[in-house]
Amino acid sequence: MTSVSLIVPNNKKCFTKNFPLWGAKMILSLKRSKFQKNKYFLLKKLVLLILLQVTLSQGKLFPYGKAHVRLTNLLGPGSSVTIHCQSKDDDLGVHVLPFKDSFEWSFKPNFFVLSTLFFCKIQWQDKLMSFDSYREARDIEDCGKFCYWDITPKGPCMLKHDGGYDFCYYWPKKKIVGIEQGHGKDIP
Repeated sequence: MTSVSLIVPNNKKCFTKNFPLWGAKMILSLKRSKFQKNKYFLLKKLVLLILLQVTLSQGKLFPYGKAHVRLTNLLGPGSSVTIHCQSKDDDLGVHVLPFKDSFEWSFKPNFFVLSTLFFCKIQWQDKLMSFDSYREARDIEDCGKFCYWDITPKGPCMLKHDGGYDFCYYWPKKKIVGIEQGHGKDIP
């Protein structure tokens, strides 16, 4: 027989009862089990609250949605631009866009790591450049789910949602060989 005592605050014994040893172990395991259940219940609530906060935070984070990127040729009538966009995993191919034509794609970002990156090589006349068309760490705040780029005579510019441009990448001054011919090597 084992003696189990109930102790209340101020270290006063309330009662003492004799139980067989297996009975005392059973009472202790029940107390432990309730604690573990409460611990997992609270952990589940915490995870649920974090997911809810992330989902509702200004609609800019998208744990379940897709991001969309669009490039539009605004170089002027009669001007076409050649673009080649890709990520580490996806090659979107080479596209020739006439004036006012667009190329767009959608994808699921790496939500928790913020590491999704798409970059594009673009060629217009004798100018070639590469730029990050979607960089998750930057664009999750700048453009949210929809990143729109205008390819202009000064370079590709990211559109603000309220009009105007957030920023632009400027065309380099060097003359180059194109995307298909020489993969961006300088002309001698």
